[in-house]
Amino acid sequence: MSITKSIPTPKACWLDCDPGHDDAIALLLALYLKETVKLIGVSTVNGNAPLVHTHTNASKLLALYRAPKSIPLHRGFAHPIKKADLPPPVSIHGTSGLDGVKHLPSADDPTVREWHDLHGASGATAVEAFKEMVESRLNEDGSVKEIVTMVITGPSTNVAAFKLKYPELYDSGVIDRAVIMGGAFDVPQWTPFAEFNIATDPDALAELLKSRKVPVVLAPLNLTHQAIFDEETHVQLLSPGCTWKQGQPLPEPKSAFRESLSTMMTFFRDAYITQFGFTMGPPLHDALCVLHLGEPDLLPGRWAHLSVDISDTERNGETKATFFSPEGTVDKWEDREKFLSTAQEENAFPNCYVMETLDREAFMRVLLECVDRAEKFIASNPL
Repeated sequence: MSITKSIPTPKACWLDCDPGHDDAIALLLALYLKETVKLIGVSTVNGNAPLVHTHTNASKLLALYRAPKSIPLHRGFAHPIKKADLPPPVSIHGTSGLDGVKHLPSADDPTVREWHDLHGASGATAVEAFKEMVESRLNEDGSVKEIVTMVITGPSTNVAAFKLKYPELYDSGVIDRAVIMGGAFDVPQWTPFAEFNIATDPDALAELLKSRKVPVVLAPLNLTHQAIFDEETHVQLLSPGCTWKQGQPLPEPKSAFRESLSTMMTFFRDAYITQFGFTMGPPLHDALCVLHLGEPDLLPGRWAHLSVDISDTERNGETKATFFSPEGTVDKWEDREKFLSTAQEENAFPNCYVMETLDREAFMRVLLECVDRAEKFIASNPL
């Protein structure tokens, strides 16, 4: 008797990002975790660099990764919903937001220009794109044709603006969750109290946390600081299967694509050494949001009621979580219904699943597998 192995249906996701060296790795995973993730759209926002740069960077990365032309790229907001701009983290990502990367296509490359100007050379189109994405997945009777996860690796401005303008569509059932890189609990952050993405637009996160139908999944610094891209992983990125010992120079890259990713990680590593004293390697924050879709068991956590400070004080952007289970336990996704029914206060419902621990070795294997797939595809599909 033969046994037919069921093939999982890839989870549809929209990546809202501000590239960014670690956003670049998130995009790579979203494109090449093909068995478990289906990228349906990309939008850009102000954050790691001004919008003019993050949108150009996304265009370059989509070209570098040979993304399907069926995936739209939309420009989002250049400023937070309410507060003044926070200066970009030039010490981490450089002035362009993606400094130090070799072999990126130039802004004048025809493929890059096509991505860049796909929906106009200027102007924000992300919110209306979200509207179209949701409406196209609703039947006339309101039932859902396809569920989509919003993956947010920068400030939450674009998605919050969509919720504010079209609240019924946001809660229609098409969007099942908003996976956000941001926040922190009792670890050093960008400001004395807040992680950068949240400090940039805390009002946006506060808006998303109001929804009872679309929970947030949070990848805080407590988690992402476990995702260290160490030297051993760097060696395997450059030269798969290479035998290497600590203290030896890194091997030569096997391809221009691998050299591109290597220089991306080298710039990021050096920035983290200088800014934060991370000597083991840089943390790949944003990629964990995509990993949650492809390999959720690698990122267990607990349900919480999450709040964010939106005051004009020094605590602006501070995140606080009240967990429903004891520390050291793991909640399942479906546990939310139980906690919803037992929440003592109307404003203390489980609005956030906080991912807490990471199987780092498994994550690095997933990353290197995606690099292998991308390298083969890129080699057979020149620009």
